[in-house]
Amino acid sequence: MKQLAKTKVTVRLRKAEDRKEWYVYIESYPVEVSGKKTPQRIREYLNRAVTTVEWDKKRTARTDADGTKSYKPRRTDNGVIMCRSESDREIMLYADGVRKIRQKEYDNTDLYSDADNLLAEQKEKGKEDFIKYISAVASKDTPVVQNPFRSIGSGPENF
Repeated sequence: MKQLAKTKVTVRLRKAEDRKEWYVYIESYPVEVSGKKTPQRIREYLNRAVTTVEWDKKRTARTDADGTKSYKPRRTDNGVIMCRSESDREIMLYADGVRKIRQKEYDNTDLYSDADNLLAEQKEKGKEDFIKYISAVASKDTPVVQNPFRSIGSGPENF
C-alpha cells in the first residue's frame, strides 16, 4: 500500500507593511512538484484583506529582538479565523471554503494514481453512445478508405 503525502492546507494571514490589515492566503505543505527533489510550500493569495482579526494572547507566534510579541489568530472549533466585523467573518468563511476545496483536491490526487485515472477515463468513454459517435464521425467530411483491390483489378479472385 502506498504512503499518502499528507498535504495539509491551511488559511494564513500576512501583515501588510504600510497598513493595519492582513492579507488572507492559502498555504499547502508538503506538495510534491515534478522536477523538484524536496517537497514545496505552495501559497495561493485570495486577493482579500481583513482588519478586525481577534488575536489569541495565550499563543505567541514570535518574539522580536526588542521584546515585542506577535500572536496567532484565534480560531473557531472548525478552524476558521475569528474576526470582529461581519465582512471580515465572511471573508474568512470564503477562505475556509477555498481551503476545503484545495484539501479535497490534494486528497484525491493522493488516493488515485495515474493508472486509476486512466481506467476511470476509459470507463467514462465506455459510457458514451457508440452509435452516436459513429454517426458523428461518418458525418464529418473525412476521406473514406478506398477498397485496396479496386486498383488491382476486379478483386481477390485474380490472385
